[in-house]
Amino acid sequence: MRAATFREYGGPEVMRWEQLDDPACGRDEVIVRARACGLNHSDLDSRAGSSRWPFTMPWVLGAEFAGTVVAVGADVGGIADGDPVTAYQQFACGSCAACARWRPDLCQRFVVFGTDRWGGYAELVAVPARAVIPLRSPDDFVTAAAAQCVVSTAWSMVVSVAAVHAGETVLVPSASGGVAGAAVQAARLSGARVIASVGAPEKSDAVRALGADVVFCYRDTPVAEAVAEATGGRGVDAVIDTTGGPRFGEHLAAMAPDGRLVTCGAHAGEVVPLDIIELFRHGHRILGFRVATPDEIRASLAMALDGAIVVPVDRTFSTAEAAAAHAYMDERKHVGKIVLVSA
Repeated sequence: MRAATFREYGGPEVMRWEQLDDPACGRDEVIVRARACGLNHSDLDSRAGSSRWPFTMPWVLGAEFAGTVVAVGADVGGIADGDPVTAYQQFACGSCAACARWRPDLCQRFVVFGTDRWGGYAELVAVPARAVIPLRSPDDFVTAAAAQCVVSTAWSMVVSVAAVHAGETVLVPSASGGVAGAAVQAARLSGARVIASVGAPEKSDAVRALGADVVFCYRDTPVAEAVAEATGGRGVDAVIDTTGGPRFGEHLAAMAPDGRLVTCGAHAGEVVPLDIIELFRHGHRILGFRVATPDEIRASLAMALDGAIVVPVDRTFSTAEAAAAHAYMDERKHVGKIVLVSA
């Protein structure tokens, strides 16, 4: 098979399209011919060597992919050649203590495609049968590849971790990103009013179209000022933060008493300023999102495939153009998802 790989850490230029051995099909596995694979900003961190995950070279990224089954292991039932499928971006071992407690999200031997084993930046992917999710038709490939990570992350952050409910006000910073854009919609589905920020005014209309009630550019208007104006000085009940970085303190300060901030990323900066006095005086809570559960992933995929949550696809590249796709994502001009596709 051919795959987009990297053999050293660096910029997009280290990505190469090269020939590798086809993956072997284990008795409890299937081989999927990948037709679509979503890009995530964590892919850029992995390629650059800043993700803090160790990789053996060459490495094949790609956590969320979809395609057609082309081989089935001897012990696999209920899956046939030609079936359209996707796969859980992360899957549990099924036998550790956490799995025995029905908490696969706490599995001691968790496996993530593109991080712990080769993923979807390739023509072929070996997938354990227990990780396979059936799709309705090939028409679902791009949506499934674009939506799984962003929608399940956003849904879990808004509904499970932040426990947003009707009548609350939510701030979603940098809402033109994939997870943040899905979070705008998840918060609206929860009955909340949504304030969203963007890094460039030209992104405002696209974010407003996702359902944000108020959109402002944080480069033009300070966060505190924009939130105070939109909430009559009260602040927001929750912040769904995907970026970290220098505005983390501003997002905390924008919260009302007993507000909670849920974070899932740090692409704007991993070490942030934090005033502990203000934190406990206002009863603010900082909560980390780790992974979505299998139930959340299935529910999120269903919402995306049914159109309840829309994940805009900003641009597609062929899998052979993964380096160009990484460079494009690094420009931070996209609104929505970038997807690798193959014929």
